[in-house]
Parts: sequence; structure tokens; C-alpha cells
Amino acid sequence: MDGPTTPLTPPAPKRQKLVKDAAVFIKGEPTMAVNFPPFECNEASIHLSKDQKQELERKHREYEIFPSGKRDTGLIANYVRHIPYSSEKKKFFAQTGREAFDVFQYTFTVPGDPERRTHTVMWDYNVGLVRITPFFKACRYSKTTPAKALQTNPGLKNLSYSITGGALAAQGYWMPYQCARAICLTFCHPIRWALTPVFGPTFIKECLPQVHADFAKFKIDLTTTHMAALEAEGWR
Repeated sequence: MDGPTTPLTPPAPKRQKLVKDAAVFIKGEPTMAVNFPPFECNEASIHLSKDQKQELERKHREYEIFPSGKRDTGLIANYVRHIPYSSEKKKFFAQTGREAFDVFQYTFTVPGDPERRTHTVMWDYNVGLVRITPFFKACRYSKTTPAKALQTNPGLKNLSYSITGGALAAQGYWMPYQCARAICLTFCHPIRWALTPVFGPTFIKECLPQVHADFAKFKIDLTTTHMAALEAEGWR
């Protein structure tokens, strides 16, 4: 057994004000089945050529993705976090049968951001719920945009959760993995390189370009929502 592990935090090139919902990285083992593993940058992929893999690694450095899988930072899969959910709203427990999120997480910053904001990506590795709020923030959409995205797609609101209580780090909108990926494909082209750890290397090729007629309309295939509803039935 290894001894106590010192928590790691993403490197900060300059002094920044403390963020209450900042990510905390402590090495540990998953306590539940890992059905949604991270796509590590150092993994081999049949979807990327050698040159494309090198480009991905370069982009991850530009976005300061942490953990990076390099040197002593370890892999994203080396760090797990258990976040209890506590709120007067009982929808989350009633629909999932769970009282906490068990997540993988990583952070990134957008190159050129004058505020050098750190965005924390997290998803439940067991049931696949993804916190989508940071993606909208990174692309500088308003706070009301995630709700607009839900309303655009019939049935999606019933599968998603607006977490307002409990741990600050978990607050925001969460939705099923395939729905989250599909939504992000419609507007995350500017930050696509930063989302491969959660959505896979093909994400960078599948994102709608900003000149596409459907860019930022947040519309996804109804079949995706229906499939997510069927999967959610198995959570209870």
C-alpha cells in the first residue's frame, strides 16, 4: 500500500485569486465500475495518425490540460473524486438512485484568455453524467444558454439536472454522456482540442465549424435523447 498522497493542483504561472470551486486532485482508485473512462493523450488511437497525435499533444500543452499524463502529474484516470450531493430538490436521487457523483476530472485554460480562467471538466465515470456548464463558460456564452440548449431538444430537460445545492464544484447543468457530447459538437469547435479527454479524439473532427448553418443552435438528433432515456432507466 502506498503512503498518504499529497494533493496535486494544476500549475499556476502567476498568482491568481482563490476559486471556491477549484478542482482538487488526489490520487485514488475508482469505487464503482468505470463505464466512461478518460481518453488519455498518451494512448494509442486508431483514429489519429502519428502527426495528428503529435498535434493533439501540442494542443493539450497550449490548453494547459492537467493532469497531462506527463512526468509526475499522472493520468486523468489516476485521480477520482467523490462529491456528495445535498439539496432540498430530490429529483437527482429519485431518478438516479444515487446521492453523489463519482467523477474523473481535469482542467484547461483557453489560449489567449486575458483572464486566464481555469475550467474544470468533470463527468461521472459510472453513469456518464457530464457537467456541461464549463463548456459554455469557456466559449463565453451567457448563464442562461445551457437552459436554452435543453429547451431546444424535446425530452432532454427531463434527463438533465440543474445542481444548485451541495458541493460548489458540482453545481451547474449535468446531462447524459451521449447528449452532452452531441450538444458540444454543435458549439465547441473553438475549444475542441481541450475536450478530447472526455469525448475522445474523433471529437476534433466531428465538431461543427463556426461557419456551419447549424453552429450554436444546440439541436441534437432525437434518437440520441431517446437512447439516453433508455440508459437512464438502468440507473435506478
